Amino acid sequence: MPISRKPKPKETPPGVDVDALIEKGGSVASTKTTTSKTKSVVLRLPTDLLVRIDQARATKPLKLPRHTWLLEAVVEKLERESN
Repeated sequence: MPISRKPKPKETPPGVDVDALIEKGGSVASTKTTTSKTKSVVLRLPTDLLVRIDQARATKPLKLPRHTWLLEAVVEKLERESN
């Protein structure tokens, strides 16, 4: 098995102050994943309730996604309870 020589350190290009660069530092990587102020929740619904929701959605002239329909229902409930 051949043995290779110890690598020689690379020379710094002229005009580059490595110590100043290290002292300057850098910025920390952002830890933000999203800018949205929403949270995900798990909602477990009985199958029969889900069927009733889908039937109510089917009667609307505009087909809304189930998620949107549920959000509207939550907002309606909160508005009723605040009055």
